[in-house]
Order: sequence, then structure tokens, then C-alpha cells
Amino acid sequence: MTLPKKAPDWAGGFAAVLVLAAIAWGGTTTPLAQVAILVGLGLLWLLAPARRAPDRTFAVCACGLLALGMLAWLPATWFAAEPWRRGLEAVGIPLPMTLSPQPWLSAEAMLWLVIGLVWTGWLLGQEWTASSRVMAARILASGMVLISVAALAAWMSHYSIPGWLSERGFGPFPNRNHTGHVLALGGMLSLSCAADAGRRGRVKALPWLIGAGVILVALVVNYSRGGLLLFLGAVVLWSGLEAWQRKSWKTLAVGASLVLVLVSIVLFGGGTFAGRFAGGADAQVTFRIFIWRDTLALIHASPWCGSGLGNFTALFPFFRSLSVNQQSVLHPESDWLWLASELGWLGVALALSAVFVVLRGAFPLRPGTQRRLRGAALAASVAAVVHCAIDVPEHRVGSALMALMVMALARGDEPAKPISRWMPVLSRLLGVATLGAAVVLVRLPEDATRSRELLQAGQYAEAGEAADRALARAPLDWRAYFARAGARALQGRTIEAAADFRRARTLEPNYAELPFDEGQFWLQTQPMLSLTVWREALRRVHTPEDEPLYGAMLDAAPDNELFRVQLLSLAANRPALQLQWFRSVPPAEARAHLETIAAAARKATPAQRAAFEHRAEAIGVTLAPP
Repeated sequence: MTLPKKAPDWAGGFAAVLVLAAIAWGGTTTPLAQVAILVGLGLLWLLAPARRAPDRTFAVCACGLLALGMLAWLPATWFAAEPWRRGLEAVGIPLPMTLSPQPWLSAEAMLWLVIGLVWTGWLLGQEWTASSRVMAARILASGMVLISVAALAAWMSHYSIPGWLSERGFGPFPNRNHTGHVLALGGMLSLSCAADAGRRGRVKALPWLIGAGVILVALVVNYSRGGLLLFLGAVVLWSGLEAWQRKSWKTLAVGASLVLVLVSIVLFGGGTFAGRFAGGADAQVTFRIFIWRDTLALIHASPWCGSGLGNFTALFPFFRSLSVNQQSVLHPESDWLWLASELGWLGVALALSAVFVVLRGAFPLRPGTQRRLRGAALAASVAAVVHCAIDVPEHRVGSALMALMVMALARGDEPAKPISRWMPVLSRLLGVATLGAAVVLVRLPEDATRSRELLQAGQYAEAGEAADRALARAPLDWRAYFARAGARALQGRTIEAAADFRRARTLEPNYAELPFDEGQFWLQTQPMLSLTVWREALRRVHTPEDEPLYGAMLDAAPDNELFRVQLLSLAANRPALQLQWFRSVPPAEARAHLETIAAAARKATPAQRAAFEHRAEAIGVTLAPP
């Protein structure tokens, strides 16, 4: 087949639109959105294949990353035994023979690693010209301005945009830091388009400057420190690049002054957002450091090649010591630490080497090569790499596609390479394979979610079967074990249910609501078993977090005096809980344990002692003077 003499003109523009679609559709965090983006990528690679091979060094790094990922299917016995394996086997959790304890999840994560590498290779294999580069940058910048306007309008009108998943109600991503990441990249592209248009007149630069201002407002409202710091840091770096190119300290001073003005506006007008930079209650800097330190412990205990892609979330609870609280940790607050935990430090080295190879193509920044636009894209790319050290934006499809395309736009016009005969064929084959992967993903049932829905609907047998299928795919999913245990408990299969509940508690050793919810199930069939797991729930929390939990236990307890006495024994050495029990039980039971409660009151706060005295008076007890 004869190849056309040049790549399709629409390829770069379509790629930019695809990136914006990936961002606007909830950041491509839902299965349906992921399937749609896979279809788009597959069609792109099929109809506009890469015509030239990427840098050989990049290809070596990419192959190295893929080889590391494939090690997840080697026998686990080939590597040093990991400390958590023995504990899981002791409670009857079946583990596969592979290094990865969840090979199906590793396969899914491997798919997205391949997609990211192929996307980067396709971008590097394109013939970027001045017009195609400017067009792609303008599409991305315009799209991010529109997303910012939509986010601000929805936020001000309290409207929820369909498909947007932010818990705070701002932006498409569930995580505000991921929204901040793409907003910052879009803001830098808007500035780069302003600089490029400014060469033909200042008036033409004005719309892009306004767009950058809109994105800056969105960054502040988004409430993400990382996104704003990425934007401001990229502006400083861009100013430094321009100063270096022009040999002008004035350019650097102007850029630094602009950043200082922006920082001042944010600090004086940012309200509670400014307080996050000052270490306010919402700063959470210390907690993030604790997560990093616990992640390093996980990395240290893993084989040199990591524990396999897709396994961090399941394994991290076993290594939480400094970061223990009642919040689930789904990621280590660092892309590079996440990669190290699943592919080892060699994986981090290969990834950084690949990034270096891509960005090396940005030099030299010669006049006449869209130097201003490419310099801004380069600054944004470097800032994004640094941002990955303190957050996880590149583990989301939408933000990863955006960052990689910005890196490609930073590259210069390379000397024409000969058209490869095999590259278009490989690109089309990968396009077909991507379309096939989309078909497979769309057919994958959400068994874990389905099992919980069936359990709530009272369809216990069906819930157990769905949980079985979920555990075949993700054997370390404590929620699937919990759903199956609940179904078995309500079917009267007490021994099997107790075993599954134990497995769930082993897989999630820190979350107190887990044993509390287990006790809720036992109340319906074996009430006294609830006391054992509720003791475990109280062990997982400390004062004052234990008070609402104990209150929920008192509310859920059956109307049984013996059960309530046992609940009091759970509160031993916890004066606040003992007083809480005293205030909630019938008067006769309260009077029967007055001496114990009075001793607890002497250790309580003045407010708690006053409540105790008020309750004693209400039930007709006269207290001896202190």
C-alpha cells in the first residue's frame, strides 16, 4: 500500500479535541468514558497512523517499562517473600502463583500503560509544522477556557454538570488536584497563544490573555494549591527561558513581578484558599508526608521490580503506621512513588528518562520556530513533572493525555526523518487492538458494585455470586469479601460469613466502620457476635473519634439488658464512653452501675461531669459530695 506524502492535516486537531473530551467527560474516570476514549484513540491511530518512528532512546525506555510490567506474571517464588503474603494465606485468602496478587487488575493497568506509551510515540511520530502546532495549542487552550467558564458558571449557580464527578462541585475530575493540573496546563497554553499572537499585534493577544485570566480565577476557586503552584512555577520558568534566550534580565524581572502580583492577589483575595498556603486547618501537609513515608516502607518491602501494576491500593493498608486515620488512601500522593511501588525504582528511572528524551527535543529554542509557544509548553511540562512528585495527576487518563500532548508541542521542528514502512502498519495494528480492548472493557461487568446493590435489595444468593466473580478479578478487594460475608450471614451461613468478615478485616486493618458494619449484620442473626467485632471497631479509633462510633453502637443495640451491660464493658478505661452509656440506658440499669460511672466521671471533663450529675439527678440518685 502506498503511503500519502504527508500526514492528514486534521490529525493534530483531532488529537487535541480528543484530549479535551477526555478531560470534560469526568477526566475519563468512569468505565464508559474510558471505553469512548479508547475508541477515539483507536480510530486516530487507524486513520492517521504515525509515519515516523520515535526516538530510539524513547523506544528503549518504553520497552523497558513494558518489560517491567510483564514481570508481574512471573512466579512469586522467584522473588523474596513479601511480609503480607503469610498473613493473607493464614485467613484463607487464595493468592495466585504470580508476583502480582491481582493479575487481572495488573492486566488492566498494563493496558493503560501501553496506551500512554503508544500515545506518546504517536505524538513523537507526527510531522508537527508551525500551523499544526499552533492549531493544536489553540484548540487545547480554547477548550480549557470553555471548561473553566462552564465550571465557574456551574459553581456559581449550584448546578451539577452531567458527567462531572467533583465532590466539591467544581470541575470535571473527582479530585480537585487533577482539575487544577489540567487548568494550569491550559493556562500556560493560553499565555503561549497570547505570546504567539502578540507578534502580529497586541490586540490579537488580548483574547488569549483574558482566557488565561479566566483559567486563573478557576484555579483559585478550584481550591488546589498544586494547580496554582504549577501555573505560577511554569510562568517563572518560562520567564527564565525567555530571559536566557534574549540575554535580558529585564524579561526575568517582568515575569517574576507578574508572579508576585498574582500571588498577592490570591493571598489577599483568596479567602480560605489563601489559608491553605499558610498551613491552615485544611493544609494537610503533614498527613501527606506521613503517606509518603508509609509508601516508602511499602516500596522497601517489595521486590526490586515492585508488586505489580494495579496493586498499591490493596497493599498500602498493611504498611500504614504514621498515616493511620479513618480515611481510605487510594494513592500515595505522588506519581513517582506510586510508580516505584508497582514497578520499582527502575521503573521511575525509565519513566524519567523517557520524559527527558521527549523534552530534549525542545532545544534549541531558535527564533522562527514558535519559540514563545514552545517555551511556554516546555515550562508547563517541566512544572508538570515536578507536580507529579507531590500528587498523582498522570494516573488519570484525561490529565495524562493532556500533559503528554503539551510535552509534544514543546518539541521543535526536527530534521525530516525518512518515512518508516513498518511504523504506519504498527500504528494501525495498535489502533485495531485498542478498538478490541474497548470492546472487551465495555463487556466487563461491575461485579463488585453489583454485589453491594444486590445485597441491599435482599437478593443474597445473587449478591454472593456477584462477589465471587469480583473476587476472581480482584482477590484483595475487602469490599467484595464484606458483601459476600453479609449475604452469607443473612442466609444463616454463619461459619462461612465469619470467615469472610475476617478476611475483609485483614485486608482493611484500620477502618473502624468496617467491623461496626459487620456488627450490624450480626445483630440480625447472632447479636452476641456483634460485641466481639465492635470491640475491634473501638480499638481502631481514639478519643474523641470513638464517641460518635460508640453512640451509633448504643443506638443500634437491641433492647436487651445483658447486651447493654456488655456494651459497657467495651467502654472500660474510656470515661467519655462510660458516661455516654450512663446517659442512654434505662434508669434502673444506670443506677445499678452508678459506682463505676461515678469513678469515670472523676476522670472526665467538667462538661461531662455536669452532664453526669444532671442525669443522676434525673433518675433520682443523690450523689455524695466530692
